[in-house]
Amino acid sequence: MITHQAFTAALLGFLFVTTVQANEDLQTNETNEDTDVLDTVVVSATRWETFGIPTASSITVITRDQIIGSGADRIIDVLKGQGGLQVQDLFGDGSRSTIDMRGFGSTGGFNTLILVDGRRLNNTDLSAPRLNHIFLKDVERIEITQGAGTVLYGDQAVGGVVNIVTRQPDKFVADIDAGYGSYDSQSQILNVSNRFENGIGILASAERSRSDGYRDNNKSDYKNGFLNLSFDWSRGSIFTELQRTEEDLGLPGSLFADEIAVSRRQTTHPDDFNESISEALRFGGSYSITPYWDFAGEFTLRDDDVKGALTAFGVTLPLQQKRLVKSYNPRFRGFVPAGSQTMTLIVGADIEDTDYSLVSPFGVQNTTQDMLSVYSLATLPVNEVIAITGGIRKAWQETEIIDFFRFFPGDELKDNQTASSLGVTVTPADAWRFFMEREDVYRFPLVDEETSVFLAPSTLETQTGVSYEFGADWHNTWLLGKITGYVLNLENEIIFNPITFENTNLDPTKRNGIIYEIGIFPGDNFSFDAQYSYTRAEFKEGPFDGNRIPLVAEHQFHMSLSYRFMTHWSFYGELFLISDRIAGSDFADTFPDLPGYGVSNLNLRFDNNKYFLSAQVNNILDKEYSDSASVGLNAVFVNEVGFFPAPERNFMINGGIHF
Repeated sequence: MITHQAFTAALLGFLFVTTVQANEDLQTNETNEDTDVLDTVVVSATRWETFGIPTASSITVITRDQIIGSGADRIIDVLKGQGGLQVQDLFGDGSRSTIDMRGFGSTGGFNTLILVDGRRLNNTDLSAPRLNHIFLKDVERIEITQGAGTVLYGDQAVGGVVNIVTRQPDKFVADIDAGYGSYDSQSQILNVSNRFENGIGILASAERSRSDGYRDNNKSDYKNGFLNLSFDWSRGSIFTELQRTEEDLGLPGSLFADEIAVSRRQTTHPDDFNESISEALRFGGSYSITPYWDFAGEFTLRDDDVKGALTAFGVTLPLQQKRLVKSYNPRFRGFVPAGSQTMTLIVGADIEDTDYSLVSPFGVQNTTQDMLSVYSLATLPVNEVIAITGGIRKAWQETEIIDFFRFFPGDELKDNQTASSLGVTVTPADAWRFFMEREDVYRFPLVDEETSVFLAPSTLETQTGVSYEFGADWHNTWLLGKITGYVLNLENEIIFNPITFENTNLDPTKRNGIIYEIGIFPGDNFSFDAQYSYTRAEFKEGPFDGNRIPLVAEHQFHMSLSYRFMTHWSFYGELFLISDRIAGSDFADTFPDLPGYGVSNLNLRFDNNKYFLSAQVNNILDKEYSDSASVGLNAVFVNEVGFFPAPERNFMINGGIHF
């Protein structure tokens, strides 16, 4: 029997052979793609800027105009409520927030890949991607790819991929913004960019924000500086980026029900904090080798230094983390003849080395982790209506752990995984697109997950599975509709067990769901968007067979309305609803649920292209709710649900000058 992997490998082998035999009179049609019908430039589909969606994926693009119109100050506010995404914001200020795609709950941040211009924010340890390190003023658009992105992006791209694309220098632009809001929140922003006639571009931005926070010990102080230098010429471009982020946070922790009854704003962790300095250097570029082959690549160096303290069982424990990440990501794109059609072939490699150390009262853990992946993705148009997409990735991982707490001189852990994908796209008319795709997924154990096994070598296995995606979208000049369905089956899912206090592999789990999206935009002055997501995440076998995965809501709904009245005034309103969730770590479903809630936000904006003033009111109905909860030990060492109270009604006023 011919396996799916064998079919994909044969297809890719055929593409390579055909490429070698390509002749110089190849006439490509990719450069003349039809972009008249709402085709948007996306990168996520192929790791290359491409018009439309050439692969069998559902991709949602949030434009810069939509971001500005929403009045959002943070990335997390833009993403909350988007179809297929569930957001956990522990303290309501974005400082400790994670994105969960496909219903992973507490491990959503390790199964959803977050990128900035293709650069991974995910770590090889339990620190979730820091979304508040992204300067929203620099964002051009956000691309949300539903479902597995393993072939193109590798480890942790199990539930989906969020790629945040930053602005590039074009013409001279300068902005000075400032804001003030509830809890003595303050922000100052400076942004300058220009593209000179000789091709040299520069973009520089700086941001400072601080807040006392909604709760006690919830203060935050954040500084961010970013510099991009680039040079464009007829056959390519090169760039260099520098970023430095300083963050000082108080961590108020969770509250039990009786504590919330006394005060939602109190803390029982007055000494917990997190201070971090993160520096990143990135350079790379692209070059057109021939009319049919292009090259692109980037090198990234990221250095994180984190100090903090966490309280456990009444004792405050100091912690220190250091992380040095080096990655190199070369890739080629070729246009390959295939009879009367032209195929697009992407071939690349991802190389990542991480040095990580954790110092705590329990001892010192030093870890080195090396990852190497090679991949290829091909899109083959069968005719004007049908296109086939196939891809394959081979990944190797090697981890060495020196753990003085467990008194092991060094654990050497090695693994390799192969993932493949096969998809079909049918476009019977300009307004219609149908797609279906199967893709293997995997997630290697994080280094902190490996070392959580007390006094014994790690026995964790790599999380693997298969994802199936299918759907359709339709649009005309004023209406957009999407429907996406999926099934995700996992083996050896990795999660923390609060009973044994260590990470473990679960019995088989399954996710299935459906996402509806609609957009109505009859004119330049009015738009309406709505998204509904149904997610069923449950255990398939074992003692919890049939139980739902904790912290995953079955139902989520979001709608927004934007209206421009008069010449320079606009209004934006949104409503977000989410159903009950099982509290974190409550696999047996024996504790009270995390209640569902609904919140609405409003924004009023004046902008005449020289000055702007924005007034944002969040949670206008003053709802008292929690966005996350987990089972933990109370003062008498009895398990109880701890909640993370979210802010009540609050406001933010921003203003600025455009030059």
